[in-house]
Amino acid sequence: MTSSGKNISPAQIENLLRAHPLIGQAVAIGDRRPYVTALIVLDEEVAPQWARTHGVSDPQLPTLASDPVLLAEIQAAVDAANARLARPEQVKTFQVLPSAWTPESGELTPTLKLRRRVIVDRYGDRIDALYRPGDAVAEPVTE
Repeated sequence: MTSSGKNISPAQIENLLRAHPLIGQAVAIGDRRPYVTALIVLDEEVAPQWARTHGVSDPQLPTLASDPVLLAEIQAAVDAANARLARPEQVKTFQVLPSAWTPESGELTPTLKLRRRVIVDRYGDRIDALYRPGDAVAEPVTE
């Protein structure tokens, strides 16, 4: 539920975002917040292939997470998802993370479900940054 009292299903938002082949994982954040934001993880197989096709010299996820051409493609994916959502459910800003989520890294269960509490705890500073005025959409992140 957002701070304005709107009850939002994060799964619907995340499914729409993951419909784009470049997006491997996404988590929608909006609980007790003024609007919805998202953390996005690139697909480990598709993103490097996309990079080679689009002339990006370094197809590694950390580099791609800050590549302007890739970020524009992710913005288009977010825009497409937003077009299918009600205004309170729309993702206002997002951040592409430079590494994949796996069961071994702790963000996913062995059955590949999101561990929301782990993600919110681990990426709390980055989530908070998405709600600060003046912070750029899809601001590059370094590990």
